Amino acid sequence: MTENQDAFVLLKCVESRFAESMLDGKFYFARNRYFIDLEEKQTDKGIGDKREGVWSRVLDQQKDKFTFIIEDGTEIPLNFNKGIFRQTHSDLKDCPICCFVMLSVKNDFNVDEEQGKITLKQEVERKLSEQFAGRDLILFTDMDGFMERMDAACKKENLGWMRGKVTYYDDETECHPLPREEAESNPARTLLYKRKFFEFQKEFRYIFKTPQDNDILLDIGNIKDIAYNLGKIKAGKIQFGLRYNTETTV
Repeated sequence: MTENQDAFVLLKCVESRFAESMLDGKFYFARNRYFIDLEEKQTDKGIGDKREGVWSRVLDQQKDKFTFIIEDGTEIPLNFNKGIFRQTHSDLKDCPICCFVMLSVKNDFNVDEEQGKITLKQEVERKLSEQFAGRDLILFTDMDGFMERMDAACKKENLGWMRGKVTYYDDETECHPLPREEAESNPARTLLYKRKFFEFQKEFRYIFKTPQDNDILLDIGNIKDIAYNLGKIKAGKIQFGLRYNTETTV
C-alpha cells in the first residue's frame, strides 16, 4: 500500500440477541428521533446526539448584525462576542438510519510492513471497545458485495436511500461543511455530518431520505458468506487483526 492508497474495514456492533438475525440479512433502521432522544437518556454520552441533522454557521461579528426594536421603532444594536446559528428540518426526525463502523487502514491502523501485520491503533481500539462493550462484533469481508445487496434491497422496496462515511466537524468553531443551499434542498444530506465529539465512532451510514411513520427492518437475504460474528466486545479490546502478504513477480 502506497502513501496515497487506503483500504477500509466495515464493522457492525450489535446486541447479541440480534446478531444471528442480522447474519440472516435483517437490518434494523431506527428513525433519527431515536438518536436525538437517546442523548437525553444517556448517563455516559456517546451514541445519542441531540443535534442530529442540524445545520450550523458560526456568526461573523462584522457581517451579522442584530438589533432590538423597541415600541417607538428605535433600533438598539446588540453586540456579541460569539454566536452560532443552527437550523434543522423537523421531518428529519423520522428518517431511518442504519449505522456501521468504517475503519481506514491508513488512519486507524499501525502497519508493520516487515512482518506483514496490521494492528488497530490503541486509542481507536480503546474508544470503540469502551463504547460498544458487551455487543457482538460483526465483520464484513466483502464490503462492496454487502453494499450491493443493501442497495438492491432498498431499490426493491422502493426506498430512496443514501449512504456514506460521516464527516465530523467542530460546530462551535467551524461552519457546517455543507452549503446552506444544499442543506435546504436536500435536508437528509445533513445526516452525514456530526459534531467532532463523535469522531471516535468512525461511522458509516445508510439513510432513508423520506420520513417514515415507523422504524424499518430491511431484509437483504442471508449474508453469512460475507459477514462473520467475531464474538462479544470487551472493554479495551477489539478482537481482530490483519495480516497481508506482498507477492513479488520477476
